[in-house]
Amino acid sequence: MLAILVHVLFFVLLVFSLDWKTHAPEPVMVELWQPPPAPVVAPQPRAAVKPEPPEPVKAEPVAPNPDIALEQKRKLAAQQQRDAELLAQQQALQKQQEEKRAEEKKKKREQKKLAQQQLLQKQQAAVLAQEKLAEQKAAEQQKLAQEKQLLQKKQAALRKLVAQQTRAEFQNESAHALASRRQAALASKQSAELAQMKAAYIEKIKAKVRSMIILPDGLQGNPTAGIDVTVLPTGEVVNVKLVRSSGQPAYDDAVERAILKASPLPLPPDAALAQQFRDLNLKFTPD
Repeated sequence: MLAILVHVLFFVLLVFSLDWKTHAPEPVMVELWQPPPAPVVAPQPRAAVKPEPPEPVKAEPVAPNPDIALEQKRKLAAQQQRDAELLAQQQALQKQQEEKRAEEKKKKREQKKLAQQQLLQKQQAAVLAQEKLAEQKAAEQQKLAQEKQLLQKKQAALRKLVAQQTRAEFQNESAHALASRRQAALASKQSAELAQMKAAYIEKIKAKVRSMIILPDGLQGNPTAGIDVTVLPTGEVVNVKLVRSSGQPAYDDAVERAILKASPLPLPPDAALAQQFRDLNLKFTPD
């Protein structure tokens, strides 16, 4: 569009810079004469004579007008100067456009570099988060292994103690009474330990779920939500069901999401005890 505009301006200047004038033709003087009358003669047939073509009139050379030539030179010089100015303006405009394109390219390179840096930072943050999660899982597994060893030691000590008591009681009582008391004591002690361990793991599960709960805005009072949870032996949560609403649906939804997010749940290493965590009924309150 700029090139077309420059050409149109150049054409307009060229048209109006010329001196358009018309000169009236000079007058021509002609002498008219009439020949004398010829004598009457009987007409005789004569051959047709072709008319001779008129001689061409030679135009006399006109001397150039020095004022007109000087004016044309002046206008030509002015036109050349205007052309030079237009060319300079066009070159300056082209230079500005090139500088603008260079600035845009530089800006795009900087934006691309910044985007790459941000992507690299996100990738590094993701790697750090994965490493931290792996460390947490390793720590939990180590803790579970230690608890399993402690449970095995307690069970071995309990069996040893029961065996010692059995041997001592066997000396004074009959075999039947001794066996009954031994079984009752062992069952009672094991039941107490299992109940204590189950309560401890229930509290661990609830603690992990509480750490995942995001309390909604506008929570009123200290409502209680009852949830039934179905758990696999690996700790994975397969089903969450609200059995007792807190009266505030936003808090109920937050608890359900936290239970799913806390999967897998911490379970005791003993397979027999872990079976008792198949179906859990958990209650949660904000405080």
